[in-house]
Amino acid sequence: MQQSELNQLMQDAAADAVSYAKEEHQQTLDGNIDSLTAVDNVLSQLHAREKAKHHSAEMLFTLSNILGAYIGELFIAHVGGHWQHNQQDETAPFVFVQFQDKEFPFASVCYHKITRDDSISLHGYVKQAMANAMQ
Repeated sequence: MQQSELNQLMQDAAADAVSYAKEEHQQTLDGNIDSLTAVDNVLSQLHAREKAKHHSAEMLFTLSNILGAYIGELFIAHVGGHWQHNQQDETAPFVFVQFQDKEFPFASVCYHKITRDDSISLHGYVKQAMANAMQ
């Protein structure tokens, strides 16, 4: 996949996250850093649903990736960086934001919050990632 195709894919996925959050969770994702609190709210609701009744693997993959794309696009807009597609393990390829020598796997953090640890704050994680990126 070429870089321009990956960029477009992630922009489209981020737009899907905006629509999903508004329609399914009544949360507004507007590209502002403070909208990460809304992302945390969506992920907390998904975590509660996951505990009550497991989502399908496909649903978890999709939700983690669209929300991760939104966070990544926000990070790129405010800090910089670019999308990378890691395919070293063909059974588990993943996309992350690369900024200088640092990698930020936002979709993986979303997945972990939904499936395992609701105490994770994406807002806090991204603020720390932004601070780390500037070092």
